Amino acid sequence: MIRKILTILLPALFFPAVGTSTKVYETRAFDNDIRSIRIWNESRNPLLPVIELGSPDKITLSFDDLSETLNTYSYKIIHCNWDWTPSDLSESQYIDGYTGGYLEHESSVGTYFPYNHFTLEFPNDEAGCTVSGNYAIIVYPDNDDENPVLTACFSVVEHLVQTECGVSSQTDIDYRKEHQQVSLVINYPDYDLSQPQNTLRVVIQQNRRRDNQAVLASPSFYQNNRIDYKMNPALIFKAGNQYQSFDISSERILDREIESIEYYKPYYHATLYPDVPRREKHVYSSDKDLNGRYIINLQGSDYPDTDGDYFFTHFTLETEPYLDKEVHILGDITGNRISDDSKMRYNFERNCYEKTLLLKQGGYNYIYAAVPLGSNTADVGEIEGNFWETQNEYTIYVYYHPFGSLYDRLISYNVIYSNSNY
Repeated sequence: MIRKILTILLPALFFPAVGTSTKVYETRAFDNDIRSIRIWNESRNPLLPVIELGSPDKITLSFDDLSETLNTYSYKIIHCNWDWTPSDLSESQYIDGYTGGYLEHESSVGTYFPYNHFTLEFPNDEAGCTVSGNYAIIVYPDNDDENPVLTACFSVVEHLVQTECGVSSQTDIDYRKEHQQVSLVINYPDYDLSQPQNTLRVVIQQNRRRDNQAVLASPSFYQNNRIDYKMNPALIFKAGNQYQSFDISSERILDREIESIEYYKPYYHATLYPDVPRREKHVYSSDKDLNGRYIINLQGSDYPDTDGDYFFTHFTLETEPYLDKEVHILGDITGNRISDDSKMRYNFERNCYEKTLLLKQGGYNYIYAAVPLGSNTADVGEIEGNFWETQNEYTIYVYYHPFGSLYDRLISYNVIYSNSNY
């Protein structure tokens, strides 16, 4: 039988006014017809949305519009502070050229779910960035910038300092058990950092998550053009577990994690085998993962961006209900956001959590997390367990805001991995 899904696929959405002082930009959609938002730099490995100032690097933004009409979308670029709030720079101070333009599009071919696929490359012939820092792309229909359909975030770095980074399972909490500890040293022999205890801000993210990111305002020790962050509890992260994976790139060949793919007119439905909490069984998965990413792919096609169809994809987590916590699905599959889009619902008749997501054909990573009621921080270990062996991706951003400046410069960017030879 087809499950009742439409009521959970279309949550109410609220979008604060763009440009207000409290606005924090994220990569996310504000229209339920906007799907599969991706933003990346193809010249970087991993494909993170970071470009180097003055280089030929380009950011690519893509998404699908599932609405029945062909919309025309415009965009504009906003410069942001380290915390993704709008900076005090005027457009002429961070953009060389026009601050906006139109996106290109292609229509889907032979899909049961018709859509239009939109793309944008930046910098482009019309505009480029003149300063480093964080940026947000605002996409809106028909020049109506008061009603954006999505925002997408990227960063521009100027490498002015040198960073020595590492991650270890030998932490100040435990030894090769449930945590991983990041170490960081900043060297600046050729650059004058004025009063780093007041002007530096370091942000460290685990698998691109903001909810549990570490923000360091003051170094532990600094002298002789060397800054050391150590003995800081914020640098200790719960290790979590490997992401779970599935592949829906074919409706005929079933991935080992897929129980069934069936066509119920007018759309396809993919059902994953039920999951159970890996923490309860103390199960560490050594399977290789993509650290929470997904890849759009269609077997037998060279054009998955327009040939790939959309499947209603059904998730099940078999466990007793958490009375004081919500259960969410994390990863790029839900934008790593704790929201109604990622929240699972408990089915008391079947004794399990359930969630249906509308996903484009490809390969996906996902992981379950518990979120205490009233909290904005997810705990992966509560459901999946914490294992020191887990291969996590840590991204380190170093921002500098000298006195008198109007913005936060991104002066270093680095990616490191735990227990891996990437």
